[in-house]
Amino acid sequence: MNLFKGHSKILVTLFVGLGLYGCAGIYSTVDFEVLEPATVSFPAHVGQLIIMNRAPVSLYVFEEEDRQGIKQEHLVMIDTAISKNTFRGLLSVLQQSPIERFHTPFWISDRRSDTTSLQDLILTKREVADLCNQYGADAIICLELYTMDIDQHNVHYSEAPSIVQTHYYEISNKLHWNIYLPERPKPFDSYTTVDTIFYTDIQDGLTQSIPSTLEMIQESYYKSGMKYGRYLVPVWIKTSRMLYKGKGDSLKKASKHTSRGEWDQAYEIWEGLTTSADSAIVSKAYNNMAIYHELEDNLDSAGHLLNLALEYDTLEVVRYYKEELDTRIMNRYEVLKQVR
Repeated sequence: MNLFKGHSKILVTLFVGLGLYGCAGIYSTVDFEVLEPATVSFPAHVGQLIIMNRAPVSLYVFEEEDRQGIKQEHLVMIDTAISKNTFRGLLSVLQQSPIERFHTPFWISDRRSDTTSLQDLILTKREVADLCNQYGADAIICLELYTMDIDQHNVHYSEAPSIVQTHYYEISNKLHWNIYLPERPKPFDSYTTVDTIFYTDIQDGLTQSIPSTLEMIQESYYKSGMKYGRYLVPVWIKTSRMLYKGKGDSLKKASKHTSRGEWDQAYEIWEGLTTSADSAIVSKAYNNMAIYHELEDNLDSAGHLLNLALEYDTLEVVRYYKEELDTRIMNRYEVLKQVR
Protein backbone atom coordinates (compact mmCIF):
# COMPACT_ATOMS: atom_id res chain seq x y z
CA MET A 1 0.00 0.00 0.00
CA ASN A 2 1.48 3.33 -1.07
CA LEU A 3 0.69 5.91 1.62
CA PHE A 4 2.21 8.71 -0.47
CA LYS A 5 0.24 8.07 -3.64
CA GLY A 6 -0.81 10.98 -5.88
CA HIS A 7 -1.22 14.23 -3.94
CA SER A 8 -0.81 12.52 -0.58
CA LYS A 9 2.62 14.14 -0.25
CA ILE A 10 0.72 17.42 -0.04
CA LEU A 11 -2.28 16.36 1.98
CA VAL A 12 -1.24 13.37 4.07
CA THR A 13 2.55 13.44 4.02
CA LEU A 14 4.69 13.45 7.16
CA PHE A 15 2.74 10.36 8.09
CA VAL A 16 3.68 9.63 11.66
CA GLY A 17 2.79 5.97 11.68
CA LEU A 18 -0.36 4.04 12.21
CA GLY A 19 -0.72 4.35 15.94
CA LEU A 20 -2.91 1.39 16.68
CA TYR A 21 -3.93 1.48 20.31
CA GLY A 22 -6.66 -0.45 22.05
CA CYS A 23 -9.77 1.65 22.61
CA ALA A 24 -12.49 0.06 24.74
CA GLY A 25 -11.65 -3.28 23.06
CA ILE A 26 -13.56 -2.58 19.84
CA TYR A 27 -11.52 0.20 18.18
CA SER A 28 -8.00 0.89 17.03
CA THR A 29 -6.84 4.47 16.50
CA VAL A 30 -5.14 5.38 13.24
CA ASP A 31 -3.04 8.53 13.74
CA PHE A 32 -1.69 10.61 10.88
CA GLU A 33 -1.23 14.23 9.83
CA VAL A 34 -3.27 16.31 7.42
CA LEU A 35 -2.64 19.75 6.02
CA GLU A 36 -5.13 22.41 7.07
CA PRO A 37 -5.53 25.47 4.83
CA ALA A 38 -4.53 28.94 5.99
CA THR A 39 -7.18 31.55 6.68
CA VAL A 40 -5.43 33.96 4.31
CA SER A 41 -4.92 33.08 0.66
CA PHE A 42 -2.19 35.24 -0.86
CA PRO A 43 -2.45 36.19 -4.54
CA ALA A 44 -0.62 33.78 -6.84
CA HIS A 45 2.24 36.20 -7.55
CA VAL A 46 3.27 36.57 -3.89
CA GLY A 47 6.56 34.80 -3.29
CA GLN A 48 9.07 36.76 -1.20
CA LEU A 49 7.79 38.18 2.10
CA ILE A 50 8.98 41.05 4.28
CA ILE A 51 8.29 40.72 8.03
CA MET A 52 8.23 44.19 9.56
CA ASN A 53 8.07 45.36 13.17
CA ARG A 54 6.38 48.76 13.49
CA ALA A 55 5.10 48.29 17.04
CA PRO A 56 5.97 51.31 19.22
CA VAL A 57 8.25 50.88 22.21
CA SER A 58 6.33 52.53 25.01
CA LEU A 59 5.14 52.05 28.56
CA TYR A 60 1.64 52.58 27.20
CA VAL A 61 1.65 49.11 25.68
CA PHE A 62 1.24 47.84 29.26
CA GLU A 63 -1.85 48.09 31.40
CA GLU A 64 -1.60 51.04 33.82
CA GLU A 65 -0.98 48.91 36.93
CA ASP A 66 1.82 47.06 35.12
CA ARG A 67 3.72 50.26 34.31
CA GLN A 68 4.60 50.96 37.93
CA GLY A 69 8.30 50.60 38.61
CA ILE A 70 9.29 49.83 35.02
CA LYS A 71 12.47 51.67 34.13
CA GLN A 72 13.64 52.42 30.60
CA GLU A 73 16.23 49.65 30.67
CA HIS A 74 13.57 47.18 31.86
CA LEU A 75 11.21 48.34 29.12
CA VAL A 76 13.87 47.70 26.48
CA MET A 77 14.57 44.25 27.91
CA ILE A 78 10.87 43.31 27.95
CA ASP A 79 10.31 44.70 24.48
CA THR A 80 13.27 42.72 23.16
CA ALA A 81 11.86 39.53 24.67
CA ILE A 82 8.41 40.24 23.23
CA SER A 83 9.64 41.10 19.75
CA LYS A 84 12.16 38.28 19.53
CA ASN A 85 9.74 35.58 20.65
CA THR A 86 6.79 36.83 18.62
CA PHE A 87 8.80 36.65 15.41
CA ARG A 88 10.51 33.42 16.46
CA GLY A 89 7.09 31.81 16.84
CA LEU A 90 5.93 33.20 13.50
CA LEU A 91 9.08 32.02 11.70
CA SER A 92 8.83 28.52 13.16
CA VAL A 93 5.43 28.07 11.52
CA LEU A 94 6.50 29.61 8.20
CA GLN A 95 9.50 27.30 8.00
CA GLN A 96 7.43 24.19 8.77
CA SER A 97 4.92 25.07 6.07
CA PRO A 98 5.08 23.34 2.66
CA ILE A 99 5.14 26.82 1.07
CA GLU A 100 8.91 26.92 0.64
CA ARG A 101 8.98 30.44 -0.82
CA PHE A 102 7.87 31.75 2.60
CA HIS A 103 10.69 30.04 4.51
CA THR A 104 13.19 32.92 4.27
CA PRO A 105 11.48 36.29 4.67
CA PHE A 106 13.34 39.58 4.93
CA TRP A 107 13.25 41.19 8.39
CA ILE A 108 12.80 44.94 8.93
CA SER A 109 12.47 46.94 12.15
CA ASP A 110 11.01 50.44 11.82
CA ARG A 111 9.50 51.13 15.20
CA ARG A 112 6.79 53.77 15.41
CA SER A 113 6.97 56.60 17.95
CA ASP A 114 3.26 57.47 18.32
CA THR A 115 3.19 56.63 21.99
CA THR A 116 0.19 58.77 22.95
CA SER A 117 -2.64 57.34 20.88
CA LEU A 118 -0.86 54.11 19.92
CA GLN A 119 -2.30 54.63 16.46
CA ASP A 120 -0.66 55.68 13.25
CA LEU A 121 -1.49 55.99 9.61
CA ILE A 122 -1.05 52.68 7.82
CA LEU A 123 1.84 52.31 5.44
CA THR A 124 1.10 54.27 2.28
CA LYS A 125 0.93 52.67 -1.12
CA ARG A 126 4.18 54.41 -2.06
CA GLU A 127 5.95 53.24 1.12
CA VAL A 128 4.88 49.65 0.48
CA ALA A 129 5.94 49.80 -3.17
CA ASP A 130 9.33 51.35 -2.28
CA LEU A 131 10.07 48.68 0.34
CA CYS A 132 9.03 45.85 -1.95
CA ASN A 133 11.14 47.25 -4.76
CA GLN A 134 14.13 47.73 -2.47
CA TYR A 135 14.05 44.17 -1.12
CA GLY A 136 12.62 42.40 -4.14
CA ALA A 137 9.56 41.35 -2.13
CA ASP A 138 5.90 40.89 -3.00
CA ALA A 139 4.15 41.49 0.33
CA ILE A 140 4.80 42.97 3.77
CA ILE A 141 3.56 41.31 6.95
CA CYS A 142 3.60 43.99 9.60
CA LEU A 143 3.28 43.90 13.38
CA GLU A 144 1.61 47.25 14.08
CA LEU A 145 1.04 47.05 17.83
CA TYR A 146 1.30 44.81 20.85
CA THR A 147 -0.07 45.21 24.36
CA MET A 148 0.39 43.17 27.53
CA ASP A 149 -1.25 42.69 30.91
CA ILE A 150 -0.08 40.63 33.91
CA ASP A 151 -2.52 39.83 36.72
CA GLN A 152 -2.20 37.78 39.89
CA HIS A 153 -5.14 35.99 41.49
CA ASN A 154 -5.58 34.47 44.96
CA VAL A 155 -8.14 31.89 46.03
CA HIS A 156 -8.44 31.51 49.81
CA TYR A 157 -9.55 28.57 51.90
CA SER A 158 -13.13 29.09 53.04
CA GLU A 159 -12.33 27.80 56.55
CA ALA A 160 -9.13 29.85 56.78
CA PRO A 161 -9.62 32.96 54.62
CA SER A 162 -6.21 34.35 55.52
CA ILE A 163 -4.44 31.38 53.91
CA VAL A 164 -4.01 31.15 50.15
CA GLN A 165 -5.33 27.94 48.61
CA THR A 166 -4.46 28.76 45.02
CA HIS A 167 -2.36 31.50 43.49
CA TYR A 168 -1.88 31.97 39.76
CA TYR A 169 -0.61 34.46 37.19
CA GLU A 170 -2.60 35.52 34.15
CA ILE A 171 -0.55 36.74 31.18
CA SER A 172 -2.62 38.41 28.46
CA ASN A 173 -1.49 39.95 25.21
CA LYS A 174 -2.88 41.44 22.03
CA LEU A 175 -1.09 41.84 18.71
CA HIS A 176 -2.39 43.67 15.66
CA TRP A 177 -1.07 42.66 12.23
CA ASN A 178 -1.50 44.04 8.71
CA ILE A 179 -0.59 42.53 5.36
CA TYR A 180 0.35 45.02 2.64
CA LEU A 181 0.59 44.44 -1.10
CA PRO A 182 2.31 47.10 -3.24
CA GLU A 183 -0.59 47.54 -5.66
CA ARG A 184 -3.20 48.19 -2.95
CA PRO A 185 -3.86 51.51 -1.15
CA LYS A 186 -5.20 49.72 1.94
CA PRO A 187 -4.03 46.61 3.81
CA PHE A 188 -4.79 43.35 2.04
CA ASP A 189 -5.67 41.82 5.44
CA SER A 190 -5.85 42.89 9.09
CA TYR A 191 -5.91 40.49 12.02
CA THR A 192 -5.66 40.80 15.80
CA THR A 193 -4.63 37.94 18.05
CA VAL A 194 -5.75 37.96 21.70
CA ASP A 195 -4.26 35.29 23.96
CA THR A 196 -4.11 34.46 27.67
CA ILE A 197 -1.92 31.94 29.50
CA PHE A 198 -2.27 30.93 33.17
CA TYR A 199 0.57 29.82 35.48
CA THR A 200 -0.27 28.37 38.90
CA ASP A 201 2.42 28.44 41.59
CA ILE A 202 0.19 27.43 44.54
CA GLN A 203 -2.35 24.64 43.92
CA ASP A 204 -4.48 23.37 46.82
CA GLY A 205 -1.99 24.88 49.25
CA LEU A 206 1.03 23.21 47.64
CA THR A 207 3.77 25.27 46.00
CA GLN A 208 4.84 24.25 42.52
CA SER A 209 7.51 25.47 40.15
CA ILE A 210 6.63 27.93 37.41
CA PRO A 211 8.73 29.94 34.92
CA SER A 212 10.03 33.39 35.79
CA THR A 213 7.94 36.39 34.79
CA LEU A 214 10.21 37.03 31.81
CA GLU A 215 9.90 33.40 30.72
CA MET A 216 6.11 33.65 30.98
CA ILE A 217 6.16 36.70 28.71
CA GLN A 218 8.45 34.93 26.25
CA GLU A 219 6.21 31.86 26.07
CA SER A 220 3.07 33.98 25.73
CA TYR A 221 4.34 35.91 22.72
CA TYR A 222 6.01 32.91 21.12
CA LYS A 223 2.65 31.12 21.08
CA SER A 224 0.93 34.23 19.74
CA GLY A 225 3.49 34.43 16.95
CA MET A 226 2.79 30.80 16.09
CA LYS A 227 -0.93 31.47 16.14
CA TYR A 228 -0.56 34.21 13.56
CA GLY A 229 1.70 31.97 11.51
CA ARG A 230 -1.08 29.38 11.34
CA TYR A 231 -3.36 32.14 10.10
CA LEU A 232 -0.96 32.85 7.22
CA VAL A 233 0.09 29.42 5.95
CA PRO A 234 -1.26 25.86 5.84
CA VAL A 235 -0.13 23.78 8.81
CA TRP A 236 0.12 20.09 9.58
CA ILE A 237 -2.19 18.86 12.32
CA LYS A 238 -2.47 15.43 13.84
CA THR A 239 -5.78 13.69 13.30
CA SER A 240 -7.17 10.28 14.25
CA ARG A 241 -9.60 7.81 12.75
CA MET A 242 -11.42 5.08 14.64
CA LEU A 243 -10.89 1.69 13.01
CA TYR A 244 -13.40 -0.97 14.08
CA LYS A 245 -11.87 -4.23 15.21
CA GLY A 246 -15.02 -5.38 16.99
CA LYS A 247 -15.72 -8.66 18.69
CA GLY A 248 -16.28 -10.80 15.59
CA ASP A 249 -13.57 -13.13 14.32
CA SER A 250 -13.32 -11.44 10.91
CA LEU A 251 -12.89 -7.91 12.26
CA LYS A 252 -10.33 -9.18 14.75
CA LYS A 253 -8.42 -10.92 11.98
CA ALA A 254 -8.46 -7.76 9.87
CA SER A 255 -7.19 -5.79 12.88
CA LYS A 256 -4.19 -8.11 13.19
CA HIS A 257 -3.38 -7.43 9.56
CA THR A 258 -3.49 -3.63 10.02
CA SER A 259 -1.31 -3.87 13.11
CA ARG A 260 1.32 -5.50 10.88
CA GLY A 261 0.82 -2.97 8.10
CA GLU A 262 -0.96 -5.51 5.89
CA TRP A 263 -3.75 -3.21 4.80
CA ASP A 264 -4.56 -4.93 1.51
CA GLN A 265 -5.31 -8.19 3.31
CA ALA A 266 -7.46 -6.34 5.86
CA TYR A 267 -9.33 -4.61 3.04
CA GLU A 268 -10.25 -7.96 1.48
CA ILE A 269 -11.80 -9.04 4.77
CA TRP A 270 -13.78 -5.80 5.17
CA GLU A 271 -14.98 -6.05 1.59
CA GLY A 272 -16.28 -9.56 2.27
CA LEU A 273 -18.16 -8.33 5.35
CA THR A 274 -20.24 -5.86 3.29
CA THR A 275 -22.56 -8.76 2.36
CA SER A 276 -23.21 -9.65 6.00
CA ALA A 277 -26.78 -9.88 7.27
CA ASP A 278 -25.74 -7.76 10.27
CA SER A 279 -26.20 -4.12 9.25
CA ALA A 280 -23.90 -2.90 12.03
CA ILE A 281 -21.10 -5.14 10.78
CA VAL A 282 -21.62 -3.84 7.23
CA SER A 283 -21.46 -0.24 8.46
CA LYS A 284 -18.23 -0.91 10.37
CA ALA A 285 -16.67 -2.62 7.35
CA TYR A 286 -17.46 0.35 5.11
CA ASN A 287 -16.05 2.70 7.77
CA ASN A 288 -12.75 0.79 7.80
CA MET A 289 -12.63 0.70 4.00
CA ALA A 290 -13.12 4.48 3.97
CA ILE A 291 -10.07 4.91 6.22
CA TYR A 292 -8.02 2.80 3.81
CA HIS A 293 -9.00 5.09 0.93
CA GLU A 294 -8.40 8.27 2.92
CA LEU A 295 -4.86 7.14 3.70
CA GLU A 296 -4.41 6.68 -0.06
CA ASP A 297 -5.75 10.24 -0.44
CA ASN A 298 -8.80 8.96 -2.35
CA LEU A 299 -11.12 11.29 -0.45
CA ASP A 300 -14.10 10.98 -2.79
CA SER A 301 -14.01 7.19 -2.55
CA ALA A 302 -13.75 7.43 1.22
CA GLY A 303 -16.75 9.76 1.31
CA HIS A 304 -18.79 7.39 -0.86
CA LEU A 305 -18.00 4.46 1.44
CA LEU A 306 -19.01 6.47 4.51
CA ASN A 307 -22.35 7.27 2.87
CA LEU A 308 -22.87 3.54 2.40
CA ALA A 309 -21.88 2.94 6.03
CA LEU A 310 -24.50 5.41 7.23
CA GLU A 311 -27.17 3.78 5.07
CA TYR A 312 -26.72 0.57 7.04
CA ASP A 313 -26.30 2.01 10.52
CA THR A 314 -25.99 5.56 11.89
CA LEU A 315 -23.11 4.74 14.21
CA GLU A 316 -21.84 7.77 16.11
CA VAL A 317 -18.20 7.11 15.20
CA VAL A 318 -19.11 6.93 11.50
CA ARG A 319 -21.17 10.14 11.63
CA TYR A 320 -18.35 12.02 13.32
CA TYR A 321 -15.85 10.66 10.79
CA LYS A 322 -18.10 11.75 7.91
CA GLU A 323 -18.20 15.32 9.26
CA GLU A 324 -14.41 15.48 9.49
CA LEU A 325 -13.90 13.97 6.05
CA ASP A 326 -16.42 16.38 4.51
CA THR A 327 -14.33 19.24 5.93
CA ARG A 328 -11.17 17.78 4.37
CA ILE A 329 -12.89 17.42 1.02
CA MET A 330 -14.15 21.01 1.21
CA ASN A 331 -10.65 22.30 2.08
CA ARG A 332 -8.52 20.29 -0.31
CA TYR A 333 -8.68 22.63 -3.31
CA GLU A 334 -7.87 25.62 -1.13
CA VAL A 335 -4.87 23.77 0.29
CA LEU A 336 -3.63 22.81 -3.17
CA LYS A 337 -4.02 26.41 -4.33
CA GLN A 338 -2.08 27.72 -1.32
CA VAL A 339 0.87 25.34 -1.71
CA ARG A 340 1.07 25.73 -5.50
